[in-house]
Amino acid sequence: MMGDRGVHTLDVVNWALKLGPPSSVEATCCGMSPQVSPLSSIVTFRFPARVDLPPVKVTWYEGTRPPRPEEMDPDMRWPAEGGALFKGSKGKLICGIYAESPKLLPLSRHMEYKRPAPSLPRIPGRSHELDWVRAIKTGGQANASFEYSGPLTELCLLGNVAKRVDGRIEWDAANLKVTNSEEANRLVHPPYRNGWSL
Repeated sequence: MMGDRGVHTLDVVNWALKLGPPSSVEATCCGMSPQVSPLSSIVTFRFPARVDLPPVKVTWYEGTRPPRPEEMDPDMRWPAEGGALFKGSKGKLICGIYAESPKLLPLSRHMEYKRPAPSLPRIPGRSHELDWVRAIKTGGQANASFEYSGPLTELCLLGNVAKRVDGRIEWDAANLKVTNSEEANRLVHPPYRNGWSL
């Protein structure tokens, strides 16, 4: 699941918090096998301080719902396909899988909030596929260029590596290496059959 929906769900988290590579990733899984995704898992990413931001922890819940925040109204439901919950120093914000329908919690606080005017460029038609085509045709840059989407994909794949070893991995992004698990490194750099290479 993380290899598919992870980049969509974690995109807004990655962008808003300027994450960069994690220093460690820890996973706990139920029902894991080499062939299929686990029945459920909790993956915890830890990121060092970035620019003007302190260290941060990001937790991914898969196959089970995260703990319900007490600020969530009793009749409010989690977004149907999943989403993100930001815990800030002044409150909490929830949004859907594509960062749609952001809401402050509790909803009474959301109703009082006056949203600022849009200041970031918008993708025409709200389609990242067509934005990619537009970039090709115009020679411009896509909103989710490989410079941005490559590291985001790496983040999700590291979550999958941690799930496969069902434990904690420490990541050396500069050398693309797990520093505390040879089992995990074999997943990052799998051996190729004779005659094949990348």
